[in-house]
Formats: sequence, C-alpha cells, structure tokens
Amino acid sequence: MNKDAKIVLEEGIKIKSYGESITKKLEVFYNPVMKINRDISLLVIESYFTKKIKFCDPMAASGIRELRFLKTIPNKFDKLVIGDVSDNAIKNIKNNFKLNKLPLKQVELMQGNAINTIASQYYDFIEIDPFGSPVPFLDIAIQRIKHEGILSVTATDSAALCGTYPKKCLRRYGISVTKTLCYDEIGIRNLIAYSQREGAKYDKNLIPVLTIISDHFYKVFFRVEESRTDSLESIKNHKFYKWDKKTQEFKLSDFQKDKNYFGKTYIGKLHNKELVTKMISKLDLLTDNKKCEKMLNSISNEIDTFGYYNVNKLQKEFKFSSSIRFEELFEELKTKKYNVSRTHGSKIGIKTNASAKEIVRIMKKKLYRP
Repeated sequence: MNKDAKIVLEEGIKIKSYGESITKKLEVFYNPVMKINRDISLLVIESYFTKKIKFCDPMAASGIRELRFLKTIPNKFDKLVIGDVSDNAIKNIKNNFKLNKLPLKQVELMQGNAINTIASQYYDFIEIDPFGSPVPFLDIAIQRIKHEGILSVTATDSAALCGTYPKKCLRRYGISVTKTLCYDEIGIRNLIAYSQREGAKYDKNLIPVLTIISDHFYKVFFRVEESRTDSLESIKNHKFYKWDKKTQEFKLSDFQKDKNYFGKTYIGKLHNKELVTKMISKLDLLTDNKKCEKMLNSISNEIDTFGYYNVNKLQKEFKFSSSIRFEELFEELKTKKYNVSRTHGSKIGIKTNASAKEIVRIMKKKLYRP
C-alpha cells in the first residue's frame, strides 16, 4: 500500500485516504462523492429506529461511515460489525479510529469476505454498498436481516439497470429493459423488483421506505418484514411495461403481450413520506447538509406515479416550442385537478397523472415566438 496517505475531513471526522480514483485495485479508498450516501444512511438510522441496533457494513473500506455514526449518533448502536476483505483496510480503520480518538468498544472488526461477515450474525441494519452490483450479497443479507429491520442496498451499476446495457441487466437481474426518457426511475424500480423477488424466497417482504437516485448510484432502503403472505403481495406490484416514445406514456400488464413489453419491474410507492419528514427534521445533525436538504425536500413533494415526462422531448416529438415556465405548467395542471410534482432524479422531469395530450395542450398556450 502507498504509505503517502493524506488526511481528509468529512463532517468533523479525519481519515487517512490512499486515493480517490476509485478502482477495484485500490484496497483502501475514500470516495467524496458518496458523502450524501452516508448522510442519508445516518438520517435513516436516527429517524427510523427507537432502540439500540446491531449494524453491519461488510465492505467498510476506510470506516468513514461508522466513524461518523459513532461521532454523531452513538446512542443508536448496541454493536457495529465492520468488515472488509482487505487486511490493509482493517488496519486503516483501526488507525482512523485512533486518529479521531474514538474507542472501538462498540465495534467488532472482521477481516474477510463480505458474505461471511454478513452470515456470522443477525442484524437490525445491513449496509450493502459495493463497488458495482449488490447482487452477490443480497441473498445472505436478506437471510440475516431481522424482522422490521432496514436493508440498505446501493447499486453503482446503474447503466445495466436503466437500460444502457440491457443484456447485462437480463443476465444479472433477470429483467428485460429498454432505455426510456425516465431511465433513472426505471433503473431503481428494477433494483427494487429484483430485491423483492429475492426476499420472497425467504418469506420476507421488502418494502421501499426511501429510494435515492443520484448521478453516481441508486440506493434503496427496505423495511423488511417476515411474512409469507405479504412477500407475495409485494410481487403483485411487479408488471411488464410498454413505452411510447412519442407520448412518453406507459402501458402496464401482468403479461408480456409482445416483444415491446419489458420487465417485470416494480410499479408501487418509492418512499415513506412520514420517514422523509422525520429525516428532514434531523438535518441539523449534518454540518454540510445543503445537498441532502434539497434532495429530501424534493422527495417529500414527489407524487407517486410510475415514470415521468421530459417536457423538452415532448416539444420535439410534437413539433412545437413553448415559452411556458415549469411553475406555470404546474399551476395549470393543479387547477385542472391533476397531481403534479418535480422528480428528484431529473431537473427537467415532471411527475403527473395528466396525459401527454393535456400537457402539450397547456404548453401550446404559450408558444415561443423569436
């Protein structure tokens, strides 16, 4: 390992970083763009649990996540099991605890394969945050998560899930996918569908309580319930979909009627708004919380519809140019009793139960005239 480590600072925690160019060859790394991933996990733990929990992170790398937890919300934990396959990573974690003068009394360090670390105990919260796909770790994580626990699943192979590489999605997740204009939402719904089907194998119902779409990753927090009946009920929310490029509208079906239907994917709710509201009330736990605050506020206002519209592409497909502002379009739709909101996954997307025809009609009221 390169001995020339530099000290980096995140939310008052100092750690030694051996590189930020993230590759599988780098044994110990610190990824600054994933700060919001760690922020959200901290807020979920603080907002969801009313008891001390047993936590597991089997791919801890530098240990920055757990150091932040123990600095900010130490009373939430009975034990933190921190693992990594790299012996250098474990040594680095120990050094980072010393650097921050935090004791290891609540921590159990395990050097070894992530699957073995998860399999060793049962947990209230399991953090699956790999470099790439979470698929290899989901089966054992579902087995080891306790009833009413939280399973956090991060995927950085978003290109496969969203339709850029449909063959890889089919091989890895067993889901056929096509690239739509709301590809990011389809991607995270595919991740949910796969996870729920894995859960059903063990009579466990995985209920999404928060989903995060970021430029760098997808992340889903599942509340896990042991229920044979409910695990089957959740799969009833899996449908095939057909997408119309011109109107951007979806048709859903229980059956794959023809080659233009893809899936099955999850069509249900993506967030528990009560949990999101609690998380917003805890934002003062973060010093640098602007990005997190913006995302959570957007999610709290997001309506539950399948997919969203890209209004710029609607103008292209219907061959017109409008000067209407988003706020004007929203107000007009609300006046007509439609539900409408932005989506946190896209700056130019709108979620609404209105049809493309209705949106186009409203936008044509203010045609752009150069």
